[in-house]
Amino acid sequence: MTNGIKLFIVGLGCFFGGALRYASELIAGQYINPPFADPLAVLIVNTLGCFIIGLFTAWVLKKLVSPKWNKFVTTGFCGGLTTFSSFAQGITALFIGSHIWVGIIYILANMLLGLFAVYLGIYLVMGKEYGKELLK
Repeated sequence: MTNGIKLFIVGLGCFFGGALRYASELIAGQYINPPFADPLAVLIVNTLGCFIIGLFTAWVLKKLVSPKWNKFVTTGFCGGLTTFSSFAQGITALFIGSHIWVGIIYILANMLLGLFAVYLGIYLVMGKEYGKELLK
């Protein structure tokens, strides 16, 4: 299989994962008031993505599913649904490999740097009044 076909297959998985993520945001927005709708949708898709990537990884390792589907489901579908699933899989691999402290540092670094980067991006564009605009 050529790299172009592999790229297309992963992209197709991303399409389906991203579409499901957006659908979950739309559904949450119909039943839950802001500002809680989006965080709940993200929590659901993050959890679902982690569950799917865990199941699929185990199925491939147990040879219940062909490894040819691996990139479509993990990088494609779960990546489109949420990148959190890949993050969680990497941490799990560190923990299983007895690299507990590296895993903990990796978690903290991702969370703190990610939060800081989001805050910095918003602040650079909106200034000190970002909170008022964000919660409208």
